[in-house]
Formats: sequence, structure tokens, C-alpha cells
Amino acid sequence: MLKAERQDRIVEMCRVRGTVSVHEIATTLGVSDMTVRRDLEELSDEGRIERLRGGAKTSEGVRDRALIRESAHLERQLLHIEEKTKIAKIAASLVSEGDTIFLGSSTTVEMAAQFLPVIPLRIVTNSLPIFNLFVDGDIREIIMLGGTYRPRSGTFMGPITENALSSLGFDKAFIGVDALRDGQLFTSTLDAGRLYSTVFDHATECFVLADSSKIGSRGFYSFFSLKPNDTVICDDGVDPEELKDLRTYARVLL
Repeated sequence: MLKAERQDRIVEMCRVRGTVSVHEIATTLGVSDMTVRRDLEELSDEGRIERLRGGAKTSEGVRDRALIRESAHLERQLLHIEEKTKIAKIAASLVSEGDTIFLGSSTTVEMAAQFLPVIPLRIVTNSLPIFNLFVDGDIREIIMLGGTYRPRSGTFMGPITENALSSLGFDKAFIGVDALRDGQLFTSTLDAGRLYSTVFDHATECFVLADSSKIGSRGFYSFFSLKPNDTVICDDGVDPEELKDLRTYARVLL
């Protein structure tokens, strides 16, 4: 992670939480306490945060509506980090050279994108954060689906995005969900549900990335029913009874 990106993440953590400790920042970003302290000093000098003993807090006057709205994506990134990392690594390991893959807009899928092998791939996504990971170009081709941009999640959704999918096919598709129960996948919006239902219909192999907090929960909109050849990737914190039930609907990787 570049220094500028790291410092932007620190500022966003302060906006989301109000106050954050040096240890929390270091653990989240995977850097030393000394690195965090240097960053906090620089950010404080620039007026982007207020330095506290052992941590920092958001600067007064910077929490305008746009910044608060955009912080929702980081807020999700900060949840269940250890579980998401394990899931992401498993998902990335399933990608093969020459695959055409779809990567959805969840934070777990975004993390999986960071672990993808540097091999020839074609990546299709509706996620701006994922697109930005590959925008500089390498042997992995990146295709960004357009549509109506939603700054809260950093995604493109809506009819234009769905139409762009109509003529595409994928070897593998990876999406996240808000909830998974009784073999049903749930999301919080109809647009997301319609989009990811279309993606799975156009994919040879379908993968659902869901940490244990999502398993057994019911969401707002049910958009897909798992099939025996679909795969759910989750962590080992799933309740044994929920895991047993889940395995009656699809393959499960832990």
C-alpha cells in the first residue's frame, strides 16, 4: 500500500469511528505502530486529523455530507477483517490462467482482487475500487461496467449495467451477499439483486463470498437460490448447524 493511500485510509477511519487508536490503525492496515505515528504527525500538521495521545480523531469541519456518505464503504471494510482475509485468499486461489471472471462490489470480493495471481486474466467488474486496483495495467485485462454510479458503495448499478452484461459470459463469478439463509442469497437493494442474478446466470462457476456473520441471516431482497454445483466460501466461525444446513444446498469451502 502506498503512503498516500495509507494516509487516506487513516483519515477515513477517523471519519467513520470519530476516534481511533494507533494500535487499531496498525492492525487494520498491517503496518507498525511507528509508521502509524509518523503518518498521524503528518496528517495532523496538514489539518486532516487531530492528534490524540495514543491515537487520533476526525478534524472538526471535515464531516460534510459527501464524506459521511462515502464512509460507508470503509465502514464495511473494517468489519470481520480476519475472516474476510481468509475467504479472500481461498477465492483468489481458485482463479486459473486465461479465466474470464466477474468480481462483484462487496468488500470481501474487493479483498480477493488484491490476492489474485499475476497471470493472464480478463476481469469484469462493476466496482470502482476493484477497477482502480488494476487501472495501471499489467497482464490482467480489466473491463469496467458503466451505469448509474453509487458513491456510497463505489459501484455502478441499474439498467445500463444490466444491459452491458447481457452479451457477456464468465468462467467464474465471485459476489458477496448481505445475508444467506435456507439456500437463498439476499442483498439490500433490488438493483444489486437483479445484477448479480444475471451475472450468475451467465457464469460457468458461481462463488459466494460470505463471512460467518452473514450465514443464517435473512436480508431484504432474495435474488438467487443456490444450486448443488455453486460454491459458498466462508470462515470456520459458522455455527455447526447452519453449516450442515448450508451444505445441503451448495458446496462449502472453509
